[in-house]
Amino acid sequence: MIKNLAFFMLCSLPWMSQAHPDHTHGESHHHAHAEQGVVQLTHATLRDFLPTASSTAGYFTLANNSQQAVTLLKAEIEGLGRVEVHEHAHVNGMMRMQKIEKLEIAPNSQVEFKPGGYHLMAFEPTKPLKVGENRKLTLYFADGNRVYGLIEVVSLKAQMHNAKNGHQHH
Repeated sequence: MIKNLAFFMLCSLPWMSQAHPDHTHGESHHHAHAEQGVVQLTHATLRDFLPTASSTAGYFTLANNSQQAVTLLKAEIEGLGRVEVHEHAHVNGMMRMQKIEKLEIAPNSQVEFKPGGYHLMAFEPTKPLKVGENRKLTLYFADGNRVYGLIEVVSLKAQMHNAKNGHQHH
């Protein structure tokens, strides 16, 4: 219970870094800049790999609290070799998933990464995911800024239960 509460509180904070592109952070060096919270990452979850699956999906809400658009270029998740930004789109009357190279988020708006919409696809785990653990998530933007946060590993069953009950995370 305390672990879940701590995770919720941590994910409710805005994570923003004014880092230059080659700036790196150790595991415990997240930057919380509430006064600079231009982009806010909340409710981040990553589904555990299913037994025979080679990929999994991640979801979160991304709010742009600035007066100008921001453009998400890519994402990284600790312990995963490749992470891509994807969207579901209607193509010739069919629902299709496709990788996108950039996602513009309008000023003072938010984008929800969720099943059937925008989401992360994660591949090539370098260490196994464990339900309940938190991994470092880094989002990269066109202006050189990065947003750091934690993404909680959840089971498909928990994700489906939460979606049915109107919750995006736990």
